[in-house]
Amino acid sequence: MDQFVQQVRPHVRALLARDGNEAITRVQLREIIRREGLTGGRNERLGLVLQRLRSEESITTVRSTTR
Repeated sequence: MDQFVQQVRPHVRALLARDGNEAITRVQLREIIRREGLTGGRNERLGLVLQRLRSEESITTVRSTTR
């Protein structure tokens, strides 16, 4: 799962900026998976991947706003 998160992570910020979201959604994650042709994006894993990406994004946001 760590490898999958690392493959998806570079694409998250662009989608958040495009759609104006604060956190990535399941639909956006599926879009990345399809567009990049990633394998291993099974439904039962998506929740865990989303949770990981959202927690990382909130940490990054807090850090950038406190500086």
